[in-house]
Amino acid sequence: MDFDLTPDQQALREAIVRIVDDNRDLPRSGGVVEPRAFHPATAMEQAFAAGGYFDIALEPGCGAVEAAILVYEAALSPLVLELGGAALVAPLLTGEALARPVAMARAQDLMRGVRFLGEARTVLVDCGADVAVLDMTGREVAPLDSPYAYPLGRLAAAPDLSAVRKLPGKGAELRRLWRIALALEIAAAMEATVQFTTDYVKQRQVFGRPVGSFQAVQHRLSADAVKSRGIYWLAMKAAWSASPLDAALAALHAQRAIPDVTYDAHQFNGALGMTLEHALHCWTFRLRWLQGEMGGQRGHAAEVAALAWPDAA
Repeated sequence: MDFDLTPDQQALREAIVRIVDDNRDLPRSGGVVEPRAFHPATAMEQAFAAGGYFDIALEPGCGAVEAAILVYEAALSPLVLELGGAALVAPLLTGEALARPVAMARAQDLMRGVRFLGEARTVLVDCGADVAVLDMTGREVAPLDSPYAYPLGRLAAAPDLSAVRKLPGKGAELRRLWRIALALEIAAAMEATVQFTTDYVKQRQVFGRPVGSFQAVQHRLSADAVKSRGIYWLAMKAAWSASPLDAALAALHAQRAIPDVTYDAHQFNGALGMTLEHALHCWTFRLRWLQGEMGGQRGHAAEVAALAWPDAA
């Protein structure tokens, strides 16, 4: 079932969509998309900053749902922008606007690989019960080459987390908000993947007819559309309810759906879908990274079980 946004939320969404639509074109050289693993959304970031959108969660009468709208709509773009941490997690966790970009990481992942770590000015580190707020000023980050359509990096030296600002007892809240942001980004990438593939199979011809005219293709794309839309509403419900169980369920179902959607999209786009000149990778390669974030499905499933049956042996 779809739920309606309030008039104010709908107006906010329309304003965000206009900015995203104005700043979604991939850079081209000689009419061909530049073959890069990812494309930063510099102009879109500037537009959001000028309009105060990064602070939407702190505005009177606004909160998690409004921030969720921003994260989702921006993540539909093929261009990459850090919004989950800066616009949703950080303000709702701390009640303040931290220096952005804001990366999020488990303590054990800082030396392995973290999204947006090289660009981040602040990192929210999950230390279990507590959260460390890591100022990135002066810290060396080694960039990681990868096909995952995100800027990735790892710290060159292990930080002393005992010497940085702490948010005592905020670990569970960080994970709840992070799961919402994760589910929203997955839902958006899946939705964009399905839409892009649907448009492509209407044009691609085999045996003298469009690929999309075959019933088997239609059935699988329909199932993928149901998955992406369902995850969107699970994430929006979690943002509205502030329930840790809702957030864990949204993240779990989001990560579980990724293999089916990416498999179908790349099969229907053919070999072209694996090239950097074809925009499909801007979403599907992101999804491959997001599938393992926060430890992957196993961690979310364990959290769901613990929250749903807290007294179980």
